[in-house]
Amino acid sequence: MKTLTEERYKIILQAVREKGIVKLNELVEITNTSESTIRRDLTYLESKNALKRVHGGASSIKRKFIEPSSKY
Repeated sequence: MKTLTEERYKIILQAVREKGIVKLNELVEITNTSESTIRRDLTYLESKNALKRVHGGASSIKRKFIEPSSKY
């Protein structure tokens, strides 16, 4: 069953929140839609500052950078 646009947005945003970075193929599988549909969704969500598009997928805008410890 194909998902509606608003449902896809919620699924995409949840996946990005949970994983930080999500691949395009993962989003295609979990939403049961085409790559072109996901790309359009990512473009829209990025325009709303909900996520950041990256090569091959999307990432969270609010990613936390953890500095590696220098304990040796």
